[in-house]
Amino acid sequence: MEVRKRFLKELGFLPKDNTSGIYEKIYAKGGCSIQVDFNKKIIDYGELINCESKTTQNFSKEENWVVLECVNRLLEKGYKPQDIILEKVYPSGHGHTGRLDILVTKNLKAFLMIECKTFGKEFANELNNTQKSGGQLLTYFQNDKNAEYLMLYASRFNKDKIEYQNEIIKIEEYYRQAGNVVDTFERWNKQTYSNGIFDNWVNPYCYKNKPLTKADLLELTEENSGKIFHGFLSILRKHSVSDKPNAFNKIFNLFLAKIYDEKKRDNDTLDFQWLEDVDNPVEFQVRLYNLHKAGLYEFLKKEIEGISDDDFKYENEEELLEKKKKLLKFNKVFDIKDVIDDESFDDNFKVLKEVVQLLEKYQIRYPRKQQHLSDFFERLLTTGLKQEAGQFFTPPPITKFITKSLPIDKMLTESINQPVSKLPAVIDYAAGSGHFITEIMEAYQDCINEIDVAGFYPEAEKIVDKWRLDPYSWAGKYVYGIEKDYRLVKVAKVGCYFYGDGLAQVIHGDGLDSFEYSKSYIGLLSENTKIEDSKKATFSIVVSNPPYSVDAFKGDIKNCNVNEEFELYKYLTDRSSEIECLFVERTKQLLKDGGVAGIILPSSILTNGGIYTKTRELLLKYFEIVSITELGSNTFMATGTNTVVLFLRRRNNYDCVNFERAVDKFLVNHIDVTINGIESPVSKFVSYVWEGLSFDDYLTLLEQNPNDKVKNHDLYKEYSQKITSKSDKEFWNKVIALEKEKIYYFILAYHQKIVIVKTGEKDAEKQFLGYEFSNRRGCEGIHAMQRGKSIDECTKLYDSKISDNPKKASTYIYKAFKNDFNFEIDESLKENISRVSLLDMMAFDRSVFEKVINTKVKKKVKIKSKYPVVTLDSVCKEIFAGGDLPKNAWNKELTAEFNVPIYSNGTGKRALYGYTNITRVNEDALSISARGTIGHSTLRRAPFYPIVRLIVAIPNTNIVNLYYLNAISSYFNFSKNGKTTPQLTVPMVKPTKLPLPPLDIQQNIVDEIEKIEKETNQNQEKIDTSKKEIIKLLNGLYTNAVKKIRLSDISIFNLSIGKRVLNSELNPNGKIPVYSANVFEPFGYIDKLLINDFNKPSVLWGIDGDWMTNIIAENTPFYPTDHCGVIRLLKENVIAEKYLAYALEQEGKVFGFSRTKRASIDRISSITIPLPDFSHQQEIVAQIEELEKQIDEAQKIIDNSKFEKQKILEKYLN
Repeated sequence: MEVRKRFLKELGFLPKDNTSGIYEKIYAKGGCSIQVDFNKKIIDYGELINCESKTTQNFSKEENWVVLECVNRLLEKGYKPQDIILEKVYPSGHGHTGRLDILVTKNLKAFLMIECKTFGKEFANELNNTQKSGGQLLTYFQNDKNAEYLMLYASRFNKDKIEYQNEIIKIEEYYRQAGNVVDTFERWNKQTYSNGIFDNWVNPYCYKNKPLTKADLLELTEENSGKIFHGFLSILRKHSVSDKPNAFNKIFNLFLAKIYDEKKRDNDTLDFQWLEDVDNPVEFQVRLYNLHKAGLYEFLKKEIEGISDDDFKYENEEELLEKKKKLLKFNKVFDIKDVIDDESFDDNFKVLKEVVQLLEKYQIRYPRKQQHLSDFFERLLTTGLKQEAGQFFTPPPITKFITKSLPIDKMLTESINQPVSKLPAVIDYAAGSGHFITEIMEAYQDCINEIDVAGFYPEAEKIVDKWRLDPYSWAGKYVYGIEKDYRLVKVAKVGCYFYGDGLAQVIHGDGLDSFEYSKSYIGLLSENTKIEDSKKATFSIVVSNPPYSVDAFKGDIKNCNVNEEFELYKYLTDRSSEIECLFVERTKQLLKDGGVAGIILPSSILTNGGIYTKTRELLLKYFEIVSITELGSNTFMATGTNTVVLFLRRRNNYDCVNFERAVDKFLVNHIDVTINGIESPVSKFVSYVWEGLSFDDYLTLLEQNPNDKVKNHDLYKEYSQKITSKSDKEFWNKVIALEKEKIYYFILAYHQKIVIVKTGEKDAEKQFLGYEFSNRRGCEGIHAMQRGKSIDECTKLYDSKISDNPKKASTYIYKAFKNDFNFEIDESLKENISRVSLLDMMAFDRSVFEKVINTKVKKKVKIKSKYPVVTLDSVCKEIFAGGDLPKNAWNKELTAEFNVPIYSNGTGKRALYGYTNITRVNEDALSISARGTIGHSTLRRAPFYPIVRLIVAIPNTNIVNLYYLNAISSYFNFSKNGKTTPQLTVPMVKPTKLPLPPLDIQQNIVDEIEKIEKETNQNQEKIDTSKKEIIKLLNGLYTNAVKKIRLSDISIFNLSIGKRVLNSELNPNGKIPVYSANVFEPFGYIDKLLINDFNKPSVLWGIDGDWMTNIIAENTPFYPTDHCGVIRLLKENVIAEKYLAYALEQEGKVFGFSRTKRASIDRISSITIPLPDFSHQQEIVAQIEELEKQIDEAQKIIDNSKFEKQKILEKYLN
């Protein structure tokens, strides 16, 4: 009780004369008194204050003392006691009942509703409840919509001082039009204010919110950034804003204004806020517009006209306001909703006001990167901004991966430790949203902070100290970004501040503009005019994701000298879309000798012909290719284009000229001198390309008098067959020119080892990347793969803290830039990372030399054997190819008459075509697939009949062990230097080389391999058993279903067929599998998409081949041909795709679909399939998915067995 009495004394209560235990306070302003009786434990509010219930007048609840303190505050402020109602009881009838703690009226109408809570947890919980659903306050408001303000109030007596807190909701007129609490909550902008009622600058019965100063701004926490993001989306939904990309574009305009506003001093009043009782819709927007104007000039050096009173002639304030409003109507800077008249102006103002109120109290400008702020920026970007032609925003994990792969620490150290210290200048010539710029800035500053300057030049030590004290002060001089899209320039500049204090040069211009004549290029860009002299280039690093596949882009290039400045330009037509090729050449122009680049490009840059061939020539001449990273379909949010990251190091321009002159000289004097540090380079070329020829043999070719060895060589035969000419002279001119070109590029590529990084496919790719994208409402944007962890913790791309982590892919590229290729690849990354000689990725043995760089090629096998290396035909009695099916002598199923298996090209059971009564092969043999699964070999111990060009090798068992031959087949290399082979032939197989140890060594190899195969067979049995169990589960669903569903139901099923694909459209480096009638094995890969949305699984069926169905998982791009049908579900919770695929297969068997009876889309749509209860389907699918996990684990063991066998072979042969 003593604490209570001290509390009352602090409020101004005194013991009442002639009483015991009663405290009283008389209010001069209101002429009322309040008494607190400690004997009766009651609070008496007197006759003037209306108490509709007695519950707040006792001591039973802590909250009652809060009510007392609040009433005291109201009376002290000057509110009349007769306007105060306690425990206001609202009658039922609106679906609500309850008692409001305090109602303050004004002119007999509700003015202020106050709900009191105890200080701390109870207050916080109710505030949270209010923010989530409206809480008690909006419920009370629903009963009396005359209220102008709602207040959540709490106070406490702490250390003999009274503390209070309040959060106020200001009622807007259109809140009153809501029909219920839910509707009111939806209309509310979710903003509360902590001042404006009880503060000393406010009169009673008034509300005046104190203008924010910079010192009042709150730090933007992760929680608050989430609230702002979802609040913004809620505002858009509430006001029916349909053009979301436009709305997000306008919010970036607001951010630009707010960033500029935060330049003020701590005690300065901010302009970026709604000033209650001061602002009107026009002056509010004028102030925002002028802020935006100042921000544009400050950050982007763009000057626009502002809005000032001096701009208008007017008779009175009303006329001035109307003229400003008219100007604002035609100004689209903040038109979140389209403004065309007074009504739409008012509608847009409501939205704009709510957005500003959402942002105004938070600080968004910081001196260093705030991770949650950058995450917030990324969510805005991926959710709201529409990506135009050729634009695909680079996810931050990819920009970080590229940045972490570059040798930035080494380059900075070398540049700083000079008599005149500098930093390596960096540029992104297609800056987009600015991710590369912000990532580079952070990497540079981290390096500056950590660099050890002991022993540096004195000037270097001073400059490093300066840069540490003033972070990013260097950025304006050394970090450049160019962006053609003005909208994105603003986004990039805002992004710089979201990621840290933005000082980089973000230029609104064309990345392909003239260095000399551009009006927008400044600083180092305008100095980079000597584009033919790499020593005088001004940039050391290029990082970018330039636009690609932009149709008819030539007309949009602003550079009037483009034809003179770009040697690739002449290979473009008016309809060309290959703009990325010019950006590759721009990289050459920007980088100085030894400069490095990390550029994202379409994978077609490595394989396609035409201008792409010329681009590869430029790459090979002027750059060393350090690494190639293949990015899969899950990397970007909005593109199905296959992409690669090229990591490059700039050569000196004169190297390629000198090498070419050396080759020319050789072709004249035939003296094989050292070139590019390669001793006898032409001899090495002959050994690599003209295998089996000596240097002297090769000279007979160059002398145009080839000897018999040359004439019998496969490559010479190809030249003779495919090089068209009208005379011998023309033929030899073409041959010599071709050989000169090959020798030249062989010399350029000879020393280059390339780190290949493959992100993988489907879920494996997501796990490697460490992130995925979501479009689900409330979860939009990019997310880490593991809940509770960050992307940095999940990804295998990079280590955010160190450059040397063998479990991260960037480490291997970083080391490659430092010429360290001997670093062992960690076991966890062996499926994703390899090191390959550039020579092995290029096809030198063709009559057409397009410099294709094939990342899919297996490293050309160099058999290291202490035993003789022989050809396959020398150890076989016969090698031949299968023919057609035996006429009228075969059956699809095994019968007593037809019991000899017919094998075609394929793997496992898929190779079994049927049965016959004719035996073609009676001996133990090795079959080799000639089509589809090219090169796959299988041991055959029983009689069989080969068809469809399946190659059969029958070994001479006196020389070679059949099992050894099967094991050594892993060394067979049927491709030609990486060039995809469409079909194997017997002449191609016969000269295949293999090591031939003695028979006893062969048997030792076989014995050890058999142990591995035993484990492999056991795991294969597990797989077969699990697959049978899956069929059993699906069949149970199928046979026990009672309901039926027709595939023609367009509300549930979307049926379609694919599009014809020509062989010329296939790309050996493509990542999009192409499915035809065989819906299990792609017959090739392509670089484009027919279907754009892969958020759902797809069920495929083969239209005119052997009847089969398959399911393709969600987020797995594919391309169906006109022989492949696709089913996508339009309605959820009806049928599971796994069951649909099975049921369709069963029904198709009933229909008798086959090679002769096409499964046309009309026939498929007429099918009716049994439909089990969906919950039962889900149960079965869950069991199937568990079995599929077991299958995956067993398959991993089987896949690993290949490496184990390899080790055994190497142990005995090397």
